[in-house]
This record gives sequence, C-alpha cells and structure tokens, in this order.
Amino acid sequence: MTSAHLAIALAFAQQASPATPATAGPAPSATSAAAEAREIALWAADRDARMRWWREARFGMFIHWGLYSPAGGYWDGKRYEQHYAEWIQNWAAVPCAEYARQMKPLFQPDAGFADAWADLARDAGMRYAIMTSKHHDGFTLFNSKEPYSVGNPITLSTNISPAGRDVAREFADAMRARGLRPGFYYSLLDWQHPDTYEMALPGYPKDNHPRDHERYKAYVRGHVHELLANYGPLATIWFDYSDEKRQGQAWGAAQLMGDMRAAQPGILVNNRLFFGLENKNGDYGTPEKYVPPTGLPGMDWEVNHTLNESYGFSAHDMHWKDTATVVQLLSDIVSKGGNLLLNIGPDAHGRVPAQAAATLRGVGAWMRVNGEAIHGTTASPFQRLAWGRATQKPGVLYLHVWEWPANGRLVVPMRGAVRAARLLGSDAPLRAAASDREAGRLVVELPAKPADATCPVVQLDLAGGVDPMPFLVFPADDGTLALTPHDAVLAGPSIRVERVGVIGDVQHNIGYWLDPAATAAWPIGVGADQGGRYRVDAEIACADAAAGSRIQFDIEDGPGAPEFTVPATGGWQSYRTVTLAQVELEPGAHRAVLRANGKAGEAVVNIRSIRMVRLSR
Repeated sequence: MTSAHLAIALAFAQQASPATPATAGPAPSATSAAAEAREIALWAADRDARMRWWREARFGMFIHWGLYSPAGGYWDGKRYEQHYAEWIQNWAAVPCAEYARQMKPLFQPDAGFADAWADLARDAGMRYAIMTSKHHDGFTLFNSKEPYSVGNPITLSTNISPAGRDVAREFADAMRARGLRPGFYYSLLDWQHPDTYEMALPGYPKDNHPRDHERYKAYVRGHVHELLANYGPLATIWFDYSDEKRQGQAWGAAQLMGDMRAAQPGILVNNRLFFGLENKNGDYGTPEKYVPPTGLPGMDWEVNHTLNESYGFSAHDMHWKDTATVVQLLSDIVSKGGNLLLNIGPDAHGRVPAQAAATLRGVGAWMRVNGEAIHGTTASPFQRLAWGRATQKPGVLYLHVWEWPANGRLVVPMRGAVRAARLLGSDAPLRAAASDREAGRLVVELPAKPADATCPVVQLDLAGGVDPMPFLVFPADDGTLALTPHDAVLAGPSIRVERVGVIGDVQHNIGYWLDPAATAAWPIGVGADQGGRYRVDAEIACADAAAGSRIQFDIEDGPGAPEFTVPATGGWQSYRTVTLAQVELEPGAHRAVLRANGKAGEAVVNIRSIRMVRLSR
C-alpha cells in the first residue's frame, strides 16, 4: 500500500540487511530544525501560484507498478489474502535476492502500455498522474545511475526497465502528450539497501550490522536528483513515508526540498517527508483511503484511494468499485475542498485490469456531462446536505444529487435569488423558489426520475451569493433522523469528536467526556408532515469500571425525558445499541441535547451515533 503505517511497521522485525558497496550522490550537508523551518516557509511563500492548476484539476491517477506486479498476490502458488499485494515480499517473507531472481524476468511491460494509461486517464477526466518510481522493495522504475542501483551483490541492480527502455520516461512522455501532468511517487523506505532505517522491514532473516544512515540519505537524494533532472517538468514528487521517530531531518528534508525548488521551481511536494497524513508541511495533506468528514480546513489535501482493495496488482482481489461508487467518492471529496488520486494497479505487462478500466470509462462518461461540477470548483458552502453534496464557482452552485427525492422536492438550505436552474446535460429549465413549508429554504422541483442514475447534477445560476441557512438535520424518507458526531455542537470541558482507526477503517465518536458539565446538541428540522413520536437509539461504549453514569436525551423546548443509566459494554470502543428515550417532535426547528446528570467513573460515555426512529404521527 502507499503508507507503511505504524501499526504494520511495528510488527516487522527490526533487523539489518547484507552489506553492499557505498552509494554515490550529492554529499549530505548538516541538517537542523532551523534549516527545515526556513525551507518549509519558502515553500509556503509561493504555494498559491504553484497550486493553482492542482486546485482546478481535482482528479488524478495513481499508479502502483513494480516487481510485486508479476506476483499478483501469490507466491510459489500460495494465495496471500492480505489486501496490499505490493507488500507480497513481506507477506511471503521472501529474501531480496530470491524476490529479484523470480520477479525480474516476469516484469515485461507491453510496448505502448503508458499510452493506454494516458488515454484512460484523459478519458476519465483526470488531469494528472503519479507513478511509483520506487516502492518499499527498493526497485527503481527509472534508470538510476546510483552505484547501488547500477550494481550490487544481492539483487544485481535495482533498475527493472527492460533493456533499452526506461518505463518512467515512457510514462512521463505519454502523459504530457495527452495534456496530463506527470509526477512520481518515491518511497523513503527501502527493504534492500544496507543502510536504510530499521523500520517497516520484511520479516525474513538479515545479517545484523551497523547502518550508515547518512549514506542512505545521500542515496535517496541522488535518486530525487535524477528524477528532477531526467524526466522533464514534474507535477509533484509524492514521498512516502515518515513516523514519529523518523521524519524531516531523518530524511534530509531540508536538502530534498531545496533541491526540488532549485531544479523545478513550480513543482509540488506532498507532506509525507513529515509525520502525520494531515500535517501541514509541504503543499498538501494525504489522507489515505479515508475522506475527512469535514475536509481539512486551512490546508490543501488529496485522498489517495483504490479501485479494489489493493494498490498493487492482485489477481484475486475482486472487490471492485463500480462507476457510481467512484463518482460519489469524487463528489464527496471535491465538495469538501480536496482532490482524489485514484489508483490503478497494472499487471506485469502494464495492462489495467478490465474491471478497473470499465469503471474508469464509466466515470469518464459521467465527467463528459458533469465535469464542470468537478474541475475548477471549490468546496460546498453548506455544512451538510442530506441528499448529496455541492460544489461551486463564482455565480454558480452545483448540486450533486446522490439520493433522488421521491417527492421531487430538492431542499437546499439557502436563501438567495436563482436566475436559472437546470440539470447538467439538459436544457430544460427547473423551477426553484423559496418554500414556506421548508422554513424559507430553496426548493428545486425535479422530474419524477433522474436521467442519470449515477449522480445527477443540478446547476443553479445565482443572482447573488449563496446565503446558507442554519444547518438542521431533517428526517430521511423513511422518517429516521441520523445524528452523527460531526453534526453535534459540543460544549463544555474536554468533550470532543475522537478519531479511531487508520487508513480505510476510520470511525468517529463523541468521547473524552470527562466532565459531566459538558453537553452535545444537534439542530433538528421537522417538516409539516414529519411530526410525531420518535424512539431514540444510540450506539454507546463504556468501560466496565466506568458504568453507572446517568445521561439524559431530550428536546430542549419539549417535556423532559427520563434519565438513562449507562451500562458496561466491555470497553471504550466496544459498542452496543441501546434505547435512550422516546420523545415528541412537532413540525419546526428544535434542538436535541444529550447531557450528563452524574459521572460514575473516569468518563461518562462514548457515543458513535444516534438514530431517532419515527414511531407514530
């Protein structure tokens, strides 16, 4: 996978690899926190100018390709179920020499492979592409002249392009020929170099020996110099990866960033020379297989995601995303101000799996009609929309309708005059006006059925700006109100939204509720025909020793609900669903409040979700 995250890294043996000849490259200079800070400030100084094209692009192709591709998630006939096939050397505990001996003869790129990728990316509506130049196994898809890359006694050479070819150049040239900007991923980890840091290493025996990390940093710097000097103008160098102990100065970040600025002043760099996928160093953050629920305010960011579960080619991973899933993923990310870098994992010949290609062709068909709602847009002006997402340009609002309203009424929580409304791909006008029924919110009247089942987009041409109205959680068509942690207004000491998990399994909960004076509240809107009695179900967790706290969920302007005593669930992340109360909701706007009337242990309770289920009118 792209990020050798800490949970995996700590599981690997921290052992050394066999000694090999010294490497060459630019001589490393002394690093310091001050030099690093100066370099980060220099990158920030002209970031807006360099980032302009990136902020308009919104959609790019990620390509994981290397010696793991011929294996396809198998080794010596054994199938490895782990999602990340690019880690097969680790999963199967294959020594470097054996890995190279078996895989190098099988890595046989077709003539024209890069042209096929570039055609697919362009037709899908992508504007840039990032290919792995070196992944964690240390093999280079560019023709490096670093001494260790040219020849070493273990793998003979890290370079894997067939004789007379340079697949990195073929990639870069093909992308530029079709108007896309090429860039390179580069792993700071290296499972074969003798002087790499002892982190995230495969689980096979190695000889222990002292490591010269300065020599490895010079090797990395030499590689980066080659990428900058030999492959034309690059969109970005996409580094991977750092942890709390090894980041920044450990990689010679100040020198690497200085080299990039000097060689290609317009280039971008991601934030993974430093620890934390959402750190603000470099040009953009890199959440992985995870969309931040409220975006990452105050920074540029790009989600890297996959079409199945693996980044590298897997012959057995059939968990393919369909076109609608990818379109909604793109819509979600762009509506929050981010970019989507969507991965393909070509096989040993450079061929894109048929299922992945079919999905991207479907995305391209959608983009040809609706691409203006993606390219060049900025984030939604709304905190949340129950039926989909929104993007905007000056004077134009795009409504991405994920769930077509059964009653044909699309409620948009805004005031403001609309000059015209239409569905993209159609010239037929739609009626849009303020509605008393929805407390003055704009209502767009839609046809009975969408013309595009994937994700229809309504374009609103505005007479002025967007004036968002206060956010309210409205019932879904089935009458259920879903109250999430990110929709809550938290007040009082300590209480906060907690993030649990990494990469694709991130979940959130309201937690750290150490002071019973704290509260969580949700603004609720109930339509004229949605009033009645609601049952309040909550996903809660509580460590056994803290059980017994008393909490109360009620509607602020209604009769008080009875107290609920928090039971033990087995731990702070062991959730069970309980019924907190039943409440009456009249049509109109309300405020639901969850408060504590007493704390029995270290904290009150963790709340992952609350659902209000309508029982009667």
